Amino acid sequence: MNPSATIVAPGSTSDSPGDPGTLLFENDRVRVWELIMKPGEICNWHVHDYDHLLIVYDGCLVQARRGDGSGGEREIADGTVLFMPSSAMPEIARNVSPDRTLRELIVDFKDPKMRATDMAQFGFLRPGTATTSFAGLLP
Repeated sequence: MNPSATIVAPGSTSDSPGDPGTLLFENDRVRVWELIMKPGEICNWHVHDYDHLLIVYDGCLVQARRGDGSGGEREIADGTVLFMPSSAMPEIARNVSPDRTLRELIVDFKDPKMRATDMAQFGFLRPGTATTSFAGLLP
């Protein structure tokens, strides 16, 4: 993949980012988004204002690019959970798998007291572990 390859999302730009997915729930502590991308689909340019978890139900090969032009491809396995720090850098992604649909939840931690060390309460996330699998925990 050429990191500078153009990924165009209708309705958003790196200068005017949109939502990362469909908002499912929000309160004063968390915000939960769902992102579904069929093969060839592209999400909005977006930023992550908060530390967050990516909970990937169905993974795929993703091509991503950041507002500074950096990027790459990554195969994301089914059942992957990633802790991601907040970032003001806009980003965009495309599902480049020929036949796999990406399905993930994005859980934003809006409460500034909720940091990585507090996330040990989640049974599927161990402190100091950037990724882990939760296969078998969900129906």
